[in-house]
Amino acid sequence: MSLLEVRNLTISFATSHTPLKVVNKIIFDIEEAMVFGLVGESGCGKSLTALALMGLLPENSSAGGSIVFKGVDLLSLKERSMQSLRGKEIAMIFQEPMTSLNPVLTIGCQIAEVLTTHEGLSRRAAMDKAVELLRTVKIPSPEIRVKEYPHQMSGGMRQRVMIAIAIACKPSLLIADEPTTALDVTIQSQILTLLQGLKEEMGMSLLLITHDLGIISENANRAAIMYAGRLMELADVKELFSNPRNPYTLGLLESIPRERGVPLTPIPGIVPRPDELPPGCTFSDRCRFVRDYCREKEPELEAISRGHLTRCYRAKEFR
Repeated sequence: MSLLEVRNLTISFATSHTPLKVVNKIIFDIEEAMVFGLVGESGCGKSLTALALMGLLPENSSAGGSIVFKGVDLLSLKERSMQSLRGKEIAMIFQEPMTSLNPVLTIGCQIAEVLTTHEGLSRRAAMDKAVELLRTVKIPSPEIRVKEYPHQMSGGMRQRVMIAIAIACKPSLLIADEPTTALDVTIQSQILTLLQGLKEEMGMSLLLITHDLGIISENANRAAIMYAGRLMELADVKELFSNPRNPYTLGLLESIPRERGVPLTPIPGIVPRPDELPPGCTFSDRCRFVRDYCREKEPELEAISRGHLTRCYRAKEFR
């Protein structure tokens, strides 16, 4: 059995008319000790999917389908039961640490809160553990840093604090939502290396959310490509890079710089709003391989080989 099984996850927002679907029938599995990548442009629904896993969707939204974690459907749990899992069994590193950390509390207090809540540690024991966690995430002079506030730290340091909070209870699943956003290249590499090391040390699974296929190629075992709230392709990473079977995946790969002097082939246009999707395939208005029948009906997500799923009428033509 997989650690996490997501089946037909649909997320809708209430409007003055009919509910607006922003994530539509997402499916994927995460095995134990796996790094799973969720990839796509901004606005495709990656972060909303993560928030649904954490039970943190906005009040004016609703989720359907199922999210089965260790045999329990998280969407069926009451808030109190979800609170006991959130931060302990499933933890999340949010996209922007400066807005995720409380500016008026020391980082030691913010790490200790997780430990007193889920592990039942005393205040003193939790603060001692906070120092150990800061040392684990490679923050120098943790005995001093534990008394500092978020604004006294660099972006890379704040991201390490977020990681320390997330791993405090040794979760089975760690969700990292764009963990390297706004960090320079050197710090990005350090953060990703740290996450991989912690994953190996603690035996946890990692859901890595990013728009950067380069990060996925070097860190993930399996990946899903999202576009406009849909899953466009799902495969093992090696298969995805060597044998892409969706025009959107191909477009993302062609947008990666490879050799000096070789021009990129960017995808034209932008991701459409959820209420302005084109008829038929949602990628049809940006796809260079589009045919008239692509605009008539949206293709289903189908398996083209073992473990390789794609959503495209012309998938068999890509080699």
